[in-house]
Amino acid sequence: MARSPRSAYKQIALALISISALFCTVIAGRMLLKSGGMGFSFFGPEADVSHTGVRVEYRTEYLKCGDFLVEYREYPAGEIESVMADLSQAWSVTGDDGRKISLLRQLEEYCDTHHRLRLITIYRGYVCVFRGKEPDPRFLLRERLDIREGDLAARDRAFLKAGHVIEAGPEVPHEEVQAVLEREVAIYLEGIKEH
Repeated sequence: MARSPRSAYKQIALALISISALFCTVIAGRMLLKSGGMGFSFFGPEADVSHTGVRVEYRTEYLKCGDFLVEYREYPAGEIESVMADLSQAWSVTGDDGRKISLLRQLEEYCDTHHRLRLITIYRGYVCVFRGKEPDPRFLLRERLDIREGDLAARDRAFLKAGHVIEAGPEVPHEEVQAVLEREVAIYLEGIKEH
């Protein structure tokens, strides 16, 4: 008996299915090779627990401003004890489930944003200086009652409504930041008064 020839649609569908199966096989093979196997003990030494990593969460709370910084690092399980011994003075453990360790340290200082930045802006009708880069009343450092919004030139008023941030860069040592910022803010405010 003679077979009827395959239609073009059937041939295209069969080719697409074959190509898709080939791609899936290649992708699955690459994933297994990159991850070092499937992780079952009968697949080889990859299942050894000492090769798994431990994720450490470092949470720093800055008590003067209430901000916090969270960083994550991965360590081989065999190294975690020595890492923890090095950190035991400054950090306290707040959680440990074997795969993730949470550490906390509280510092009686400002975060980098509130320590290294000053915002000069118009607030309540006057030129004001804030710690940080937002006009937060908790961080109001100076309110210049002698520089009223209405006395400013239109260009200066528009500029200061948007806010001007002065930054002490990372090259300025931590203990010199306050003096550097005070000097820069004073120079800027003096320039405003002269207009």
